[in-house]
Amino acid sequence: MAAATFPAGMLEISCWMYTSERQVARLRLAFLRAVLHQDIEAFDTELTTAKVMAGATHHMSTIQDAIGEKLGHFISCFATYFAGVVIAIVSCWEVALLSLMVLPMILAIGATYTRKMEGLSALRMSYLSEATSVVEQHLQTLSHIKTVFSFVGESSSLKSFTRNVKQQYAMSKKEAAIKGLGLGLFQTVTFCSWALVVWVGAVVVTAGRANGGETLAAIMSILFGAISITYAAPDLQIFNQAKAAGSEVFKVIERKPRISYETKGEKLEKIVGGIEINGVSFAYPSRQDKLVLQGFSLSIPAGKVFALVGSSGCGKSTLLSLVQRFYDPISGEISIDGHNIKDLDLEFLRRNVAAVPQEPSLFSGTIKDNLKVGNSEATDEEILKAASAANADSFISLLPDKYSTWVGERQVQLSGGQKQRIAIARAILKDSPILLLDEPTSALDSESEKLVQEALEKVMQGRTVIIVAHRASTVSNADTIVVVEEGRVAQSGSHSDLLVSSTFYNNLFHMHNMNPEMGETQSRNTTPEIIQHTPASEELKEPKNQPSDPPIGRMQTSKSRTANFSRIWFRLNKFELAKTALGSLAAAVAGVSKPLFGFFIMTIGVAYYKQNARETVGKYSIIFCVVGVLALVAHTLQHYHYGVVGEKAMGNLREALFSAVLRNEVAWFEKPENGVGLLATRIVSDTCVIKTIISDRMSVIVQCISSILIATTVSMIVNWRMGLVAWALMPCHFIGGLIQSKSAKGFSGDSALAHQQLAVLASESASNIRTVAAFVHEEQMITKAKLSLEEPMRIGRLQSIKYGMIQGTSLFLWNVAHAVALWYTTILVDKNQSSFEDGIRSYQIFSLTVPSITELWTLIPTVVSAIGILKPAFDILDRETRILPDVPDEVNSERILGGIEFECIRFSYPSRPQVVVLDSFVLTVEAGSSVALVGPSGAGKSSVLALLMRFYDPAQGRILIDRKDIREYNLRWLRQQIGFVQQEPLLFSSTIRENICYGNEGASEAETVEAATEANIHEFISSLPDGYDTMVGEKGCQVSGGQKQRIAIARTLLKRPVILLLDEATSALDAETERTIMRALGSSKWWRREDTSCGITRVTVAHRLSTVISSDIIVVMEKGKVVEMGSHSTLIGEADGVYSKLFHLQNQ
Repeated sequence: MAAATFPAGMLEISCWMYTSERQVARLRLAFLRAVLHQDIEAFDTELTTAKVMAGATHHMSTIQDAIGEKLGHFISCFATYFAGVVIAIVSCWEVALLSLMVLPMILAIGATYTRKMEGLSALRMSYLSEATSVVEQHLQTLSHIKTVFSFVGESSSLKSFTRNVKQQYAMSKKEAAIKGLGLGLFQTVTFCSWALVVWVGAVVVTAGRANGGETLAAIMSILFGAISITYAAPDLQIFNQAKAAGSEVFKVIERKPRISYETKGEKLEKIVGGIEINGVSFAYPSRQDKLVLQGFSLSIPAGKVFALVGSSGCGKSTLLSLVQRFYDPISGEISIDGHNIKDLDLEFLRRNVAAVPQEPSLFSGTIKDNLKVGNSEATDEEILKAASAANADSFISLLPDKYSTWVGERQVQLSGGQKQRIAIARAILKDSPILLLDEPTSALDSESEKLVQEALEKVMQGRTVIIVAHRASTVSNADTIVVVEEGRVAQSGSHSDLLVSSTFYNNLFHMHNMNPEMGETQSRNTTPEIIQHTPASEELKEPKNQPSDPPIGRMQTSKSRTANFSRIWFRLNKFELAKTALGSLAAAVAGVSKPLFGFFIMTIGVAYYKQNARETVGKYSIIFCVVGVLALVAHTLQHYHYGVVGEKAMGNLREALFSAVLRNEVAWFEKPENGVGLLATRIVSDTCVIKTIISDRMSVIVQCISSILIATTVSMIVNWRMGLVAWALMPCHFIGGLIQSKSAKGFSGDSALAHQQLAVLASESASNIRTVAAFVHEEQMITKAKLSLEEPMRIGRLQSIKYGMIQGTSLFLWNVAHAVALWYTTILVDKNQSSFEDGIRSYQIFSLTVPSITELWTLIPTVVSAIGILKPAFDILDRETRILPDVPDEVNSERILGGIEFECIRFSYPSRPQVVVLDSFVLTVEAGSSVALVGPSGAGKSSVLALLMRFYDPAQGRILIDRKDIREYNLRWLRQQIGFVQQEPLLFSSTIRENICYGNEGASEAETVEAATEANIHEFISSLPDGYDTMVGEKGCQVSGGQKQRIAIARTLLKRPVILLLDEATSALDAETERTIMRALGSSKWWRREDTSCGITRVTVAHRLSTVISSDIIVVMEKGKVVEMGSHSTLIGEADGVYSKLFHLQNQ
C-alpha cells in the first residue's frame, strides 16, 4: 500500500494544482475580455473599478483554491468513505445498513449548513467589493490622494472604510455562530450515530448473526470512512465561497452588452466622413428621466470642421460619445456617409474615429507605449512626427529616458498640459477620417496652444472634425460654429455671422479677447508691495478655536521589519483575548474526543468477545451520546469565539493599514510598488489572511495539540512501550509537513505578486475604459494580460510537481508507520509484554490521532506562508512618513492672515530628482492680495501650489506663512486653512451633497446650498430628480466636465479658507460661468475671518489671461524661475516682455 500511495498521492496533488492554474488562467482572461467588451453603460451603472479588481484578484484566488487540490482532497475523502461502506456491507450488512440510514440526517444538516453559509459568503463578497471600492476611489490617482489631503479628508475616508468593517464584523458574528452550530450538530449526530451503530453491533453478535471480528471490521471500515467525510467538511466551506465568487465572475462574463463587437455590421470600403444627426434625444442610463439631448439635429459635410459651443452641461461632450457609439440614442439616428452607425461594424466605426477627450487618460508604460495605443504598428519615425505635430516632442526630448520614460500608473511624471499633448499625438497617430476634439487645448499655455492649434489645423485638413471648446480662439477658424443650448441647436453659422446674431457667442468671443486697458479698470486701485517682506501684525485678534480632527492612524513604529506571529493578534483588547482563551479551551475539549473515541471504540471491539457484550456496549453508547452533546457545546464556542476574534483582528489591521497609507506623503504614492491595485490588495485581500489564520487555522491547531497530548498520555498509560514506538514513528507523519513548510514559504507570495500585475491591468482597463474603447485597444490589453500570466503558469507547473512529490512521500511514510505499528503490536503480544486488548487500544489511539498530527504539520507551513503574505502590509505600518501630518500635536493657537513667502526654493519631484522644477524661486505674497502665476506648461506653476499644500518639501529653502515656516504648523490644521481647486477635478462615487461636504461633514443644508449657488451649480442640481442626493457615478462620470469643476469649486467655497489656490480652476467652464465664479471668488461674503480689513489671499495658476488680469500681481515663470512680475497694466506696457507676448498671442 505504501508503494501504491506514493505515485497516487503525487499525481493527485500535481494534476489538481496544475489544472486549477490553467483553468483559472483561462477564466482570468475570459473575465478581462468580458470586462473590456462591455458597453460604457455597464460601467456607468454597475461595473465599478472596484468590482473588476475584486473579480480579477480575490474571486479568482477563491475559485482556484476550490477547483485545485481542495477538490482532489474532497473526492479522495468520499472515495475512502464509499470503500469503507462496501467493506462494511461485506463484513456485516446490518451495521452497514444502519450507518447508511443515519447518513440522510447528516446530509440534511450539511445541506442546511451549506445553504446558510452560501448566503453569508455572497454577503461577504459584496462587503469585500465595497471595501475595495472605498480604497480604490480614494487612492486611484494622484488627484484622488491630493483631494483627500487638501480637504483633510483622511478621517472622512477612514470613516467610510470603518463603516464597511463594522458591517462585516456584525455579519461575522452570525457567520461564526452558524459555523459553530453546524459543525457541532454534525459531531453530535455522528457520536449519537456511533452509539447506535456499536449497540446494534452488540445485538448482532449476541444473536449469533456475526462474530466479533466481522462486526469490528464493519465498524472500523465505517469509522475511517466517516473520518474522511469529517476531513472533507472544511472543503465545503471553500466550495461555498468559490460558488459566491464564481457567481460574481460569471455575472460579468455572461452579461450581454447592448453595444457589442460580436454584432458584426457593415464595413465600408472607405469612410469619407459625412455625419448626419437627425432628431437625436438621449439620457444617460443612470438618469433616464433627465434628457441631455432633445431632438438634436445637425448635418456635417465630409471634410468640414464644426465647432460646438455652449454652457457647461448642455450636451456637447455627450454628442461626441454618441458619435463613437459609447451609447445609442433613445430616439433619432446618427449616420456616417449615409449609413446608420448602428448598422456599421463597431470595431470598423471606432477605428475610423479618433478622439481627444476632455480629461485624457494614459496607461502604465512608457510614453512610446502610450503613443502606440493610437497605432500599434507605428514606426519610430511616425511616432516622432506625431509627437512633433502635437508639440509634445519638445518636452519628451528633454526627459532623461525620452520616449522610454515610464509615466506610471498614476501618470505623476507629467503635467496636465503634457498629458494632453500626448493624447493629441496619439489621436494624430491614429490617422482617422473623423476627428473629435473635446477641449483639446484647455490645459495648454498660450504659446503651446498656438503651436498645437497650428498642428491641428494641418491634421484637420481633409478630415471631418467636431470640436468642443470654450475658448473662442480654438473655434474661430471652424467652417461652422454651432451654439448648443439645453440639448438643442440654438444657432449655427460662421464666426463672423455669430458675432452678430448670437449674444452667447459674442460674449464668449469678447471675454477671451481682451484689450490692454482692461486690466487697469479691473484691477484694484492700490496694489500692495508684495515683493517686500512685511512682518505680520502684532495686533491680531485671538482667532476662534477651529476644531481639528484628532490624529488618525498614528502608528506605533516597530523596529522589527518582519511579520512575526505575535502581530497577527492585532490590537485585540482584553475582552477579545478572553474570548480567544475561551475558544481555545473549547477547542481543547473538542480535541479530546478523537483519542478517547479511539480508546472506547477498541474497548467496545474487545467487549464483543465477552459474555455481557450487550450491557457493556450499552454503557459505552451512553458515553458516546454524552460526548456528542459536549462536542456540540465545544464546537459552537470554539468557532464562534475564534471567528469573531479573527474578524476583529482583520478589521483592526484593515483600518490601521488604510490609516497608515493615508499618512504617507504624496511622493510615496508615486512609486510603482504603491499603485492602487497593489494597495487595494494589501488592504483588503491580504488582510483576509489574519482571519484565516485565527478563525480557521489556530482553532484547529489548538484542537490538534489537545488531541496529541491526550493521545500521548492515554497511550503511555495503556502501554508505554507501544506509546514510545508510536512517537518514534511520528517523523514519518510530519516530515512531509516540514518539507512543505520550507518550500511553501515563498510560493504564495510569488504567485500572488505575479497575479497582481494582472490586477493592476484590470483596474487600469476599467478606470480608462472609454480610452480603451475609443482606440479599440481591447486585444492589446488582453495580450498584455496573457504575458502577465506566463510567470504564474511557470511557477504553478514547478510547484505542482514539487508538492506532488511531497504529498506522495508523506502518504508513503504514513503507511509505513502504520505497518511498523501493527507489526510491533504483534511482537508485544507474542512476548506477553501487552495483552491483546491493551495493544490494540494503544494502536487505535495512535491510529486515530495520526490525522491530527498530519493536519497540525500541514497547518503550520500554511500559517508560516500566510504570515509571509502579511509582511508587506506590516512594512507599510512600520514605515515612518517623511511629512508627518499631525506633528506638532498642538494646532496653531493664533489665526493666520495669509501672508506667504518663498525663500530661495529649489525643488525636484522625488520620482525625477535629476530634473530641477524650481530653481532659486523667490516670491512674497502679502496677506489678502491676489497673485497669478502664468507661463508655459512645465514652468513649475502647479509645483508652487503643491509645495504650499506641503504635498512635497523643497530640497532647499523655506516656505513661510505669516513669517512662520510651514513645517512648524500642524499640517492637517494648516490644510484646513487653505482651499485648493485642482486642474483635474475629482469627485468621489457618492452623492453631490457628500462630494460638496467632503471634509466638512458638519456643514448645514443652508451652507451647502450657499456654496453651490456661489459656484453657479445650484440651479443645475435643483433640476435633477434627486437634487443633492444624485449619485455622480465613478470618478464623476454622470456629470459633465464643467459640472464636475463647479462641484469641486463649491466644495472649496464651503471650506471658507484663508488662502485660496486655484490651479486652472475654470479651464472646463464656459466664459459666462467662468465670469460668475470668478466674481464669487472675489466676493467678501464668504471670507471666514472676522477682521475683514484684510481679504482672502488668492494664488491662481491659469493659461487663460482673462482669469488673471484683475490680479494684484502677475508672476511670469519660465523653467522654475520668476522672469517678470507686476500688474497687468505694467506688464502689458513692456512690448518685449514675456507676458506681453503671451497676451497678444491670445488676442490674435
